[in-house]
Amino acid sequence: MTEQYILLVEDREEDIELMLRSFKRSHLMNEIVVKRDGVEALEHLERAEAPALILTDINMPRMNGIALVAAIRKIDRLRYVPIVMLTSSSEEPDLLASYERGANSYVLKPVRFSDFTELMDRLGMYWLVLNEAPNRDSRPA
Repeated sequence: MTEQYILLVEDREEDIELMLRSFKRSHLMNEIVVKRDGVEALEHLERAEAPALILTDINMPRMNGIALVAAIRKIDRLRYVPIVMLTSSSEEPDLLASYERGANSYVLKPVRFSDFTELMDRLGMYWLVLNEAPNRDSRPA
C-alpha cells in the first residue's frame, strides 16, 4: 500500500460506487481503501500506514463516523491525518459533534453524479495537493 492512499469509510454500496467512480473520473491517482464502518476502519488503521486522507460517513452500523473520529484522534500517529465528514446529514448536532471530536471538514454529499465528481476533484486537490500537512512522524514538543 502506498503512503498516499485515501481511506473511505462508508456503509452504503451505492455511495461507495458513486465515490469510486467520481474519484476515477476526477483523475485522482491515489489508492482508495474502503471500509464499511468505524470498527473496520480502526482495525485497518491499527495495522496499516497512516492514510493521506480519511473520508467518513456519519451514520454507519457498529461504530458511527463521529465515534470513529474521536477514536482516531486518540491515536498519536494519526493525530494529524485530515478527516473529512462526507455525509447526507445536515443536522446541526452532527456538525458540532464532528468538529468537537476532531474532524477537519464537514461536507454534504451531493445528489447528482456530476456534482459528486466535482466535489471529489476539489477535495482531492485541496487535501492531497494544496494543504500543507505536518510530517507523519511529527510529535508535539
